[in-house]
Parts: sequence; structure tokens; C-alpha cells
Amino acid sequence: MAACEDPDAWLSYITLDRVLAMLQDNGTVEVLYKILPCNANSKNQVYLASDLSQLGKLPSGEVTLHRSTSVKSGTQEAVFRSKLELFWLDRDGRPHAAPNAQLILYPQYPEVRLSGFLQGCARPPSSLWNTGKRGSEADRILVLGVGRDRRIVAITLPPESPAAREIRATEPHEAYGALGVLPLLGQQSADGFLALMGELCRIHRLGWVPSTRLDRDGRIVPCNASNCNGNTLESLLGIRSNGFSLPDYRGWEIKVRQVSDVDNPSRSIVTLFTPEPSGGRYIADGVVTFIRCYGYVDTLGRPDRLNVGGVYRVNHPANQRTGLRLVMQGFDATTDHYIPSGSICLMDARDNIAAAWSFAKLMDHWKTKHAQAAFVPAQASTSGDRRYRYGRKIQLGEGAEFRLFLRAVHEGRVYYDPGIKLEAASTDRPRPKKRSQFRVSSGDLESLYTSSRIVDACTCIEG
Repeated sequence: MAACEDPDAWLSYITLDRVLAMLQDNGTVEVLYKILPCNANSKNQVYLASDLSQLGKLPSGEVTLHRSTSVKSGTQEAVFRSKLELFWLDRDGRPHAAPNAQLILYPQYPEVRLSGFLQGCARPPSSLWNTGKRGSEADRILVLGVGRDRRIVAITLPPESPAAREIRATEPHEAYGALGVLPLLGQQSADGFLALMGELCRIHRLGWVPSTRLDRDGRIVPCNASNCNGNTLESLLGIRSNGFSLPDYRGWEIKVRQVSDVDNPSRSIVTLFTPEPSGGRYIADGVVTFIRCYGYVDTLGRPDRLNVGGVYRVNHPANQRTGLRLVMQGFDATTDHYIPSGSICLMDARDNIAAAWSFAKLMDHWKTKHAQAAFVPAQASTSGDRRYRYGRKIQLGEGAEFRLFLRAVHEGRVYYDPGIKLEAASTDRPRPKKRSQFRVSSGDLESLYTSSRIVDACTCIEG
């Protein structure tokens, strides 16, 4: 086929400025790329990472469990899938949906692959992925534009294109796992870590600041709740409420931990996430029945109120008030391997499952929020108007993997600490409050990451 007849021929001549302009015209706020090996083609899935948590910058759908037959061995394998809203751009910059695009995690290897990215698309760059054409060439580049919504727009660059040559000539770029990060037009190439440290140092030097938050229009407004330390820091960083659970700042999850003195931060309790159960009596019969069955009378004497509280750790005795104990099913502590159909459960004395969190449910939360995390010490004013100040000694966690989370649960480092209550409990209009929390001491945070360290934000940028 002559080049002029090839619908993908335009990609051989596209410049990097044109690529970035097309992506930005489609709402892109961050650009990731991957250099493709020879075996990345329409028949093979594209390797992206070893764990879903390493792809937190890519907005993806709910993690679901599936069973499939291995092409290589013919055996049944359980995998996790997460849908993507992926669109290929044509030469005019118009997006065309790839409705079958998804991430697939194979926990037995482990590896995460991009699958179904051409199927069902009206205008995919097929010639660059077809093994009968150019799908076996090395040094093609897959470029992914991530927007503020859930959409990802994509372009495949052949190795001879000016855009591909410029990307390779200006390497190394900031790394994000197995992917690279490209600066947008008009944006200086900058290390996301150093940018974050610069902001945290600036905020530290502000000293005491009023309690604030960002409203939906991005305006700073007063925050009057008792736990506004996180809202205030996010408002100072320019982070709006994150409806899609994506990393907060340049790919980093920002977590605040309350301490009594930010200059000498002590250990504190950190809430990792608050996932609602996915099974057990909590789901089958509803939260009201769950509380009436396992709750206890409020210990402070507040009338007509039942609570489900306390600390629950795996391999520990049942809570004396609720009679519930925490059990993990499907995790092998000797190998760190886990069964995809496994779960963490609250069980009663008769071994009934009161509440359960499937591994798929937990992974769905873990994948987006903890790949890279910065834990910032915060101190609250004890008098006058509500104010906060933030420390410069930042605890960092990098390389979160789901198996490390499961191991920390098994060891009792991560524990379940609910704040569930039912007011007007004896009436026909009870008022339940849901609050399922998995928490950890700041001293045990390093167990959740392949790399953990404490840095001085101001020294990082001055050095």
C-alpha cells in the first residue's frame, strides 16, 4: 500500500508540538508515554506495570474479578480487570473511542497489561500494531494524555516521526514506573517530587495559617469542621476535592497526620482509606440490621444510640463488645501470594460473615491512592480561631504493592477501626452513619512500601 493510501501515514511526519497540542485540545493535563518493544502488537497485550498501584495516574474503572483460560497453558486463571475510557486521535485531533480497552492484572506473575485497545474503535492506528505491517518494530512510542475527567486520549508514534525522535533525544524524562512523563506545551520539564517538596517547604514557612478549603469553583473559603487539617493543606496546594480518587499532586497522594509539634513530629495514627464492605450481613441485610445485631449501647450514655467501634486486627481475639474478629482469607504469609477471590472479613462467634471486603474491592481503592504518598505532619492551634501549621519533615512512601498491604494486615500493622453508629436506634426511622476505616501507625507506614524515607522538604530544594 502506498504511503498516501495509508490512513496512519500522517503519524510519520507529526511533530511533538503538534502531538501535545492535539492532546491539550482534548483536555489533557498530563502526558505519559511508553517505548514499545517488538512484541507489543495487536495480538499481545502491552505490559505496563507489575501492580495496579503503579498506574494510579491512569483513571480506570472498578476492579472486578474474572476467570479466564490461559492461552499458553490452557489452565483456568483468575485475573483482575479495570476498564479504561480510551480514545485514539485521528489526524484532525478528533477522538475515537476504544470501547474494549482495559487493564488486566495477572496476580500469579504479577503483571498489569493493556488489553483490547484497538477492538471496536472506528479509527485505530492499526498499521502500527498489526504484525503483518509495522506491529513488530521496536521504538514505536505509545503516548497517553490524561485529562481531569476519566478520559485518556492516545497516539502511537512510529520511530521515524519527528515527535518520536524528539522524545528520545530529550530523555531521560521524569519516570513514572515503566512509563515516562512529558511536559506539556509551555511547561518546564520538572521533577514532580521536587515540585512537591518546593510547595511543602513554602507552606511550612507560612507558619500558622487559617483553616480553609477549596470550594467547587476553586475558591479558598473557611473550613469550619474539626478535622480540616487535610482540607487546609490541599487548599494551599491548589488541590480541589478529588472526585475520581486520583493522586493529589503531580502523582503524589498527600496525607496529613496530626501531631502535637511539627518541629518534632511523634508517631500518630494514619487513616489509609475508608472502603465500604462488599459482602457479608452488612450488605445482605443492610447497615441498620448489622448495627442492631452487633452494636453496643453508647459508652458515653448518649440516648438511643448503638455503636460498632473498636480496633480489629487479624489473628487477635474477638472484640468484647461486638463479638466480632478480623479474619483474612486467601493470603499466604510465607510467600506473599494471594488468591484473587480472597477477602478480609469480620466474623462473629458462629463464624458468620458480618462484613467482608473482597480483594478486588480493596485493590480498587489501593490502586489509585497510594502508589506514591507523602505524609505531612500538621499541628492544630489549641486556642482562638482554628489554625494549622505544617512541618518540613515529610515521610515518603514509594512502590506501594497490594501484596504489601495484605502482609501488613496479616501482621496486624494495618487494622480495622470503624466509627459506625445508629442514632434513634429503637425508632422506625433510625439514622445510621457509615465509617469503615483501615488505619496504621505512622511508625508502620514503611511496611506498605518498597521504599520509605523521611526527608526535609526545604533541604531537598536547597540542595
